[in-house]
Amino acid sequence: MPHWLIAALVGLTAFTVSYLVVPQLRGLALHAKLFDMPDPLRVHTTPLPRIGGIGIFLGFIAAVGISFALPVTRFQIEVERIVLLLVGATIVVAIMAFDDIIGIAPLPKLILQVVAAAVVVVPRWRGGDYGIVVEQFNAPWVGTVHLPIAIAVLFTIFWIVGMMNAVNWSDGLDGLAGTIALVSSIVLFLHTFFRPTGDPQFTISVLAIALAGAILGFLPYNWHPSSIIMGDSGAMFLGFALATISVIGGAKIATTLLAMGIPILDTAWVIIYRVMHGRSPVIRDRGHLHHRLLDAGLTQPQVVGCFCALTAAFGASSLLLPTRESKLYGLMLMALVLLVIITWLARRRPIQRNVTE
Repeated sequence: MPHWLIAALVGLTAFTVSYLVVPQLRGLALHAKLFDMPDPLRVHTTPLPRIGGIGIFLGFIAAVGISFALPVTRFQIEVERIVLLLVGATIVVAIMAFDDIIGIAPLPKLILQVVAAAVVVVPRWRGGDYGIVVEQFNAPWVGTVHLPIAIAVLFTIFWIVGMMNAVNWSDGLDGLAGTIALVSSIVLFLHTFFRPTGDPQFTISVLAIALAGAILGFLPYNWHPSSIIMGDSGAMFLGFALATISVIGGAKIATTLLAMGIPILDTAWVIIYRVMHGRSPVIRDRGHLHHRLLDAGLTQPQVVGCFCALTAAFGASSLLLPTRESKLYGLMLMALVLLVIITWLARRRPIQRNVTE
């Protein structure tokens, strides 16, 4: 069976399961009154069901399961790492679904994120063929950098937890987090799929297309005006999956940084801004770029369109730029563009704040 057909079947499975499950989750949330309530810092003005992300997760799980029944060549090391990804993702979704329904305080929530990331990282202590860890990466002007195991473990946990929160903090408008994650998943798929026949990277491309299909099945219900939102269970799962997939087949840090650069840089900027103003980084406000663009007069679809276009442009550059140095310049250009936009928007309206994120 040709690789493109396998990829199409996996993506279609993820889309179908997600598309069919999300309405059922919406009905369940309406019956159990599991709503995300409006407040002065939220965009939506009516209560919305907030467990839609579970549908994305189930679509992804179903598609990965189907892939094992298809003729995909896998090495044992890949099977073990995929199992770790699925176990870690299940833990993330379970914890964050509890947070969506009951609520978890910020510090315990962060600790649980670290624990979930550690699940896929800590097995590395059994030997070099175990766990999902960034042990080396290609740095501009330097070449391959090898990390001591202790630093590699800490860096990988930081990478996964950071991506989880970057996606979660971008989930402020209808369809925004899902659209960014969809484009990034497609970029990872293209990066790993178009390689010589028989290259084991095809296994990783299957994971990326499964994630993209699951997101695509959810988005019709989440585009403005949305009838359901993904909640922390969905946003944290997307961040966890993207971070792990980018590492599981060899570090795709530069590609992922460019594809996810806007939410990552926005998260970093917001944290720095809050700390510099003597506030906790988890005190929620309308300082995120998507809030500022909305306050500047753009509609939700226009803001999402801007993010989608920028994510696609920088994601394409990660595929087309020929060297590590040029990709670094691309990331620096993105940071500069974001800084100029935020500086201009910061002069237009003061930031509102009052609750934890």
